[in-house]
Amino acid sequence: MRQHIVYSVLISVILVAGAQAASQEELGEVVTERNESICKQKFTQEIFTQQRIFSSDRNGAKQRRLAERKIEAARNKFSLTASYCDAYDELITFTPETLDRRPGDAMFE
Repeated sequence: MRQHIVYSVLISVILVAGAQAASQEELGEVVTERNESICKQKFTQEIFTQQRIFSSDRNGAKQRRLAERKIEAARNKFSLTASYCDAYDELITFTPETLDRRPGDAMFE
């Protein structure tokens, strides 16, 4: 009798866990190009890459300035839209009109 109750409880737990997993998959995040959590991961990786380019004195002034401008553009886009997808798109596609030094830019030797 005791064994029968243990088996019943065990089977019930397995069935309930399976049902919950199925409902979480149905209600979970949809994996698309505009998924904010995916964009956040991509954005974070790319912003760190651009920061390394900007910070390394092994890179030339133009390469460092371009990274600086990309970072600035992505931050501005995120502050306007609060979207990691928009900020990531800006970071990837941004091309500055000029790389001339502006007030507030870093000074490279």
